[in-house]
Amino acid sequence: MHNRKSLIVYFKSPRVIKRLKKHGNVPYYHKKRKYAILYINEDRYDEVMKDLKRLNHVRRVEESLLDDEAYRLSEDKNETEEEQPAQDVSSKKA
Repeated sequence: MHNRKSLIVYFKSPRVIKRLKKHGNVPYYHKKRKYAILYINEDRYDEVMKDLKRLNHVRRVEESLLDDEAYRLSEDKNETEEEQPAQDVSSKKA
């Protein structure tokens, strides 16, 4: 099994989606907001990034933050802080 990376590809025209499918798996794209999610094998990351940046209708390519371990850990920490009960402010009177 290969390690996968997810990329966010911003495009000018949806015509480029067919070309994106040649580089990896495209599970989702949004025509109106002009972006696509692309999954690629981690070992082909540098090669695919170079190819995607050369495509005519691609504006920019970003690595998804959901793959970042530090980002996921900080999100988990924020969720546990939100679950703690808040103190009742209405009981305090000035």
